[in-house]
Amino acid sequence: MKVFLRLFNHPLITLLFRYGIVGIIASLVHFSIAYMVFSFFKINYLIAHFFGFSFGLLTAYSGHYFYSFRDTAQHSTRFPKFLLTSVFALVLHQSGAYFLVTFLQLDYSTRVLPLLIISVPLFTFLLNKFWVFSVDDKST
Repeated sequence: MKVFLRLFNHPLITLLFRYGIVGIIASLVHFSIAYMVFSFFKINYLIAHFFGFSFGLLTAYSGHYFYSFRDTAQHSTRFPKFLLTSVFALVLHQSGAYFLVTFLQLDYSTRVLPLLIISVPLFTFLLNKFWVFSVDDKST
């Protein structure tokens, strides 16, 4: 039990937990907006995905800045890096959605959207931890 408690109190585990909470909230925002735009408004899946991604982006930045990384650097330092990372993630999301729907003919709502919302954030965690919110770069 002591090993579990020590592991749970490890800074990286704590960060991953906080990052996961923010990621889940941002993903729910992303999913909800994309699903509503696609299903209820009958707008193209790529445009729906872009709308969901945009709202998820704002949710994620705020959550990661204030909660996950508890950052104090200027937004002018952090947000451009976060935006660049997020645009890269958007390219992964959009090209992934296009490829999976067009070439593999997977259903967007039930297979593609959930797959992309799980896989891309795993990659962006590394970019956020080691570049966007890097402790070595606390410029103000």
